[in-house]
Amino acid sequence: MLSHALTHRFRPSFALALALSVALSLAALLASPPADADEAENRCATGSFCVWPEAGFAGEPRELALRTTGIEQCVALETDWEVKSFANNTGHPVTVYQDPQCDEEADFDTHPTGSQTPQAGYVARAIKVWTH
Repeated sequence: MLSHALTHRFRPSFALALALSVALSLAALLASPPADADEAENRCATGSFCVWPEAGFAGEPRELALRTTGIEQCVALETDWEVKSFANNTGHPVTVYQDPQCDEEADFDTHPTGSQTPQAGYVARAIKVWTH
């Protein structure tokens, strides 16, 4: 009978410890950036917008240097391959467009400087760099 009483007394402690362990694990996962985001940041130079042909920053990256990209002008991305992930290290917000002429009838999203997008929801075909 004593062991039965001890078992009931320790169950809440075990459940609490398990819940705490799960909560701490989730907090650690949320606090640290994904490894592929770190990789994208390290592979994209300051002042650049970098694109990859595959999701997860896979494949050979290409870099658009800010000095060669007109501010607030639509810049079509190369059409010989699809852009499926990208990183914005320009120091400016960048709008990424599905349409190569920056037509807002197709999908588009604006990404703040320092952002990494490991999987775009559409193939990126053009960008516009903003001053603010």
